[in-house]
This record gives sequence, structure tokens and C-alpha cells, in this order.
Amino acid sequence: MTHLLIRLFIKDYKNIKDENIRKKYGELGSFVGIFSNVMLFIIKFLVGVFINSVAIMADSFNNLSDSLSSIITLIGFKLGAKPADEEHPFGHGRMEYISGLVVSFIIMLIGFQFLRTSFLKIINPETISFSYVTIFILLITVIIKIWQAFFNIKIGKLINSYSLIATATDSRNDVIVTSVTILSLIIFKFFNLNLDGYFGIIVAIFLMYSGFNLAKETLSPLLGEAIDNELAEKIKYIALSYNGVIGVHDILVHNYGPNKSIASLHVEVPSNVDITKSHEIIDLIEKQIQEELNIFLTIHMDPVNVDDERIQTIVNTIRNVFKNYDEELDTHDHRLVDGENRINFIFDLVIPYNFSKEKEKHLISDIKNSVKNIDNRYKCIINIEKSFINK
Repeated sequence: MTHLLIRLFIKDYKNIKDENIRKKYGELGSFVGIFSNVMLFIIKFLVGVFINSVAIMADSFNNLSDSLSSIITLIGFKLGAKPADEEHPFGHGRMEYISGLVVSFIIMLIGFQFLRTSFLKIINPETISFSYVTIFILLITVIIKIWQAFFNIKIGKLINSYSLIATATDSRNDVIVTSVTILSLIIFKFFNLNLDGYFGIIVAIFLMYSGFNLAKETLSPLLGEAIDNELAEKIKYIALSYNGVIGVHDILVHNYGPNKSIASLHVEVPSNVDITKSHEIIDLIEKQIQEELNIFLTIHMDPVNVDDERIQTIVNTIRNVFKNYDEELDTHDHRLVDGENRINFIFDLVIPYNFSKEKEKHLISDIKNSVKNIDNRYKCIINIEKSFINK
């Protein structure tokens, strides 16, 4: 069914790197969500009114909020697809995240409203009308929601859309919510226990919790996330595949919407190689990464003295110290500056975020002592950095 809809409504559907095709995928997902969720809202609301169940009515408005979510997602896709302009040179891709944030607040608000309604229902319980037809109808809605979840997760992963993947998660949650509602009706039928208000509270809390998680996940890329380790390794692999590149570090990626990223990194090149040749290599790396990973890249070139054997000896000594602390420790940008009475060894030390100040203090002390044991004239000048990569 999913593949049929894609082929029916999207021409050239295989060309997902094209922004217009990606927008059409988003529009398809949104329109399917609007239609199916409005249909589910009408069915559940009528059933809830007919049998006087606040839990089912709460669940129906959850579906209505899902259709509203699809509308906002659709608007987010349309605004996010707007090309770059003078005021927004990086495009409008983050509108997709903002639309998800709006949806999350709507979900939390609806959850709060039904928490209040369910609480009043516990204080003043009303009789529920049970019928097997109702159970059958609700089971049909569960099946529709399961299909919705698979539909959105397939499209979301295909075009790398956070909004659609979040919608898929919300559909999965709806399956759980409706299943709980069905359980409350079965308990009432066979045990004569009216738990409708209590189950309504469960549904309401679940809605607020889902909305809160969605808000938190949507805010994350807006605040700025660490680069994914897999993406960092791909960038490193491409850069290090070129002759004349001996090291890569300080990879930074700034996200301006799905599939819209700007990055920078430092590339180490031998200092004894002509700068024009190294610059040519860097241009080729930038071009390949932009073509293969769709990342606009800027590279800073670090010339490294590869003829001074003392540097490698010191680096090996420092890496031996790392073994006593943490495997995520790293070091780069090594330079030796010879003086009359002392030799400065200048370098960057990358430490994890979970490293305590006390541990950092002991690490630096051990590094300085170990390096000094090689030659008493060595003086370590250390620049502390945090990793930008999410391990």
C-alpha cells in the first residue's frame, strides 16, 4: 500500500536527493495523515459519545491532534523547502523542526485538558454502554494506526525527515492508547468495574509525556547537536583517503534542516609539501564531501612537521598515559618550539564531557611528568578541548 501511494502520487520517486521530490514525499505523508486521522477522530468520537466513554473521546481527540500535527508538518515542509534568500542564506530547513515543536505543545495541551475531564469522571462516574460492535470498530482503528506508523517510518527514513519519524512514533503510541481503552471496556463488561476515568487519566498522561518527549527531541537540533559518530567517520575516511593528508580533527557540523548541513574541519598536511599542492588536495576533499554527503564543507589546513622524530616520541608517550584514563582521549596539533634553556611542546588535548576536573588535573600532571622524563627541557603547553562527536 505504501509503495503504491508513493508510485501513484510522486513522479521520479527514486530521486530522493532532489529537494522538490523530498518535499512531495513530505506532502504525501502529511495528506495521508490528515485524511486518516480525521476519519479516525469521527469514528472514535461518535463511538465515545454513543457508549459514554471519556477514554474513547480522549483517544479520538488524540487523533484530531494528529491530523493537526500533519497540517503543521505540511506547513513546515512547505516553508522549509523555501530557497535561501538574503536574510536566510542557509535556507529555511529548520522550519521543519519548529513545526514539530508546535505540534508537541498542542499534544501536551490536549493531554492536560483530558486529564481534567478524566479526573471529574472519577469523582462523578457514569455508566458505560458496552457492545462488541464498538470493540470491533476500535480494533479496526488500531490496524489503521499500525499501518500509519509503518507508512510514516518508511517515508521518514527514506528522506531523513525528523517530523515524519516523530509522527510514526506518535502513531505507534496511539496503538498503545487505543489498546488500553479496549482493555477498559472488556474489564467493565466481564468484571463490572468502571475504570473509564482512570484509563482516561492514563491516556492523558501518556499524551502529555509524548508531547514533552517530542518537544525535547525537536529542540535538540535547534540547540545544536554533536555530530553523529558514523557521519564523522565517513568524513574522516574521505579526507584520509587522499595522499598528503596525515590527520583530521575538530570536525564541526551545523544543521540547518534535514539534509542541509554546513561543516568545518582541520586537515593536517606535511609542512614540507608545497602549500599550493596541499590547497589543491583540500579543494578536492571539500568537493567530494559535498557531492557524496551533501555537506557544504570548509577546511582549515594545519601544517605538521613530519621530519622531527622527537614529536612522535612525545606523542607516543602521551598516548601511553591515556591508557590509564579513558579511550576517548585524543591529541593533535603538535608543535615543538626550541628555546635556549627549554623546549615548548604545544598541543591540543581532547577530553570527554564526563571527565571530572579532578581527573583532568591528574591527567595533565601525568602528561607533563611523563614528557619531562624524556627530556628535562620539555615544557608542555596544553590547550584543552571537548569533543564535538557523539560517541
